[in-house]
Amino acid sequence: MTTNLLYSLKIWLTSVLLAPIFYLTIMVLKDWGGTQHAGAAGEMYFLLIIFGFVFSFITWFIFFILIMLITSYAPNEITARWIICITGVIMVVVTFMLTIFKNGIANDGDFIYLVATNCFCIGAGPWIYKLKIYKHPEPDAQLPQ
Repeated sequence: MTTNLLYSLKIWLTSVLLAPIFYLTIMVLKDWGGTQHAGAAGEMYFLLIIFGFVFSFITWFIFFILIMLITSYAPNEITARWIICITGVIMVVVTFMLTIFKNGIANDGDFIYLVATNCFCIGAGPWIYKLKIYKHPEPDAQLPQ
């Protein structure tokens, strides 16, 4: 359980810390020579970290439980990584759909870049960090003595 907890925390915190950097980079490049300044992007980074941490905490907890189940029952490591990757991306999209987009908090098209960068970070996490698979013994198998 501790291994799964640390694994899920690494993936989640990587997303919380890196997705805002990717998002702000896209926004600055998109507005090259425009009104955005590096100082404003720096302040926005910390706001996005706080927002991401608070906003996704419950999603992370559900993700942690799903990782425990996936690592217990996946037939091999590659399959587990794919399932965790896809599950994480779906959870990010669903979380944004049920909260931000459903309530009309973000009406501009640029907010989709934040969703995309979060999906990228969560989807890449299972491939970056070491995963430990737990195998259950067969029902009739003898336990080693």
